[in-house]
Amino acid sequence: MSFLRWLLRLFYGLLALLCIAIGIYFAVDNPDTISPSLGGYTLRSGSVGFWLIAFLLFGVLLGFIVGLLPLHAERRRAQGLERQMQRLERELHTVRRQVSGG
Repeated sequence: MSFLRWLLRLFYGLLALLCIAIGIYFAVDNPDTISPSLGGYTLRSGSVGFWLIAFLLFGVLLGFIVGLLPLHAERRRAQGLERQMQRLERELHTVRRQVSGG
């Protein structure tokens, strides 16, 4: 299994390097300078490639964070259920002790 994990890490590393290389090529190939406006606020000027890559990375990061929200909610739900289970086990233990006469 470790060979497969190593192979997967190698694949992801090469994929990351490929994406970085394409991003650099894209930024160099689009040298036109723009000053994007975001919500009425004008951002500093930069190349078209730079701004497109920056907004793409921002969107990916935002999507990742939004994707983590259900995971966080499920973790909180699981913790609540765990507390409820512990409380019910204590209650069951108490009832069994009372029934056995102990």
